[in-house]
Amino acid sequence: MALCGIPSIRGPKPLKINFRILKNAIGRNTDGVFLCPIFLCPVLLYPWKRSIILTLLALNTPTTLLASPDSNHYTPFETRDQNVFNLVHGQALPTNARLNQKAQSTWSSSLIITNELIIESNSTENLVLDYENYRFNFSYQYGINENWNIKLDIPIIHQSGGFLDSAIDNWHQFFSLPRANRPFVENDQYTIQYSNQNQNLVDLNESSTTIGDIQVALAHSLIKNEQTTMSLWGSLKLPTGDEDKLSGSGATDVSMWLALNQQLADSWLININTGAVILGGDTFQTIPLSDYTFYGHIMLGWLANKNFDLKIQLQGHTGYYEDSQLRAIGSTYLVTFGTSIKINQCNRLDIAISEDIKVDASPDASLLINWRNTSGCP
Repeated sequence: MALCGIPSIRGPKPLKINFRILKNAIGRNTDGVFLCPIFLCPVLLYPWKRSIILTLLALNTPTTLLASPDSNHYTPFETRDQNVFNLVHGQALPTNARLNQKAQSTWSSSLIITNELIIESNSTENLVLDYENYRFNFSYQYGINENWNIKLDIPIIHQSGGFLDSAIDNWHQFFSLPRANRPFVENDQYTIQYSNQNQNLVDLNESSTTIGDIQVALAHSLIKNEQTTMSLWGSLKLPTGDEDKLSGSGATDVSMWLALNQQLADSWLININTGAVILGGDTFQTIPLSDYTFYGHIMLGWLANKNFDLKIQLQGHTGYYEDSQLRAIGSTYLVTFGTSIKINQCNRLDIAISEDIKVDASPDASLLINWRNTSGCP
């Protein structure tokens, strides 16, 4: 973890947004410093990631900082690394820093479809991940009062061979992305295998549908003004999933994180989370675990018009497995990009696609569809 300084913007002074401002801000400490994971900062500096941001920023013109955008605009894409070996641990989903008002509630129903094919080995370990994962997540957040919120996440997970292998391979071909082992493996198979020292520790080849590990979180508001909001979160992940089917870790994990919303300009904003997971078990499937893992994300949002936003989200985490040298179950970082559509005053629809940046360290592609409803909206 490290400090990355980005200046907060206040007052009516016009702000011309471009990548130079973001890059310079990362390299120095200024007023309004926030915390972000150090492994996320360099992502903004790679050429092709930079080009994505430049394209978005070029669409906007100098603007004046006016009233704070509605809280819904700050909501990040509720997704994370979908690798089944990492997904079982207690890393929380990205959260909005602004809490609900007293007695206000937010319902969220999301579906994440993930397609993964990774084959990796070293002198002692062998790993095969060839699956399609459908993860339904039901989320409820309630305002105890203006300064305290409680949140509940209940996942239901279906794992199988799926039907999207050929479509994903065509996607990679069309955009000249790495195809890895896809040309050499039969489509739509379901195989999850891990062995160490010639001992087979995980061997799954039958589809399953199970409940995942339920997570309960408590949030406290720290800062709340027109342009900046910060809250502190803590969560408990309960071992309600099935360890043998990779829908749970079999342990209780604790997670703590800070969430920040910052308005950059009239139509530009960021949401940032940075935190750590304290793992409740020493091993998973007899694979030694780290004591803790750091994670975080930064989301840049552009309020294109009153009905939809465009967002790009960079996120990652350090490794959960202490001794493994496999890239596929080590640290990772990925990008998610998409849109948030206003259905009416109380409902929004998020649609986004995630792509691995660190190849073979997270799934090739994931699709997020998320419906959010907020009570007591104006």
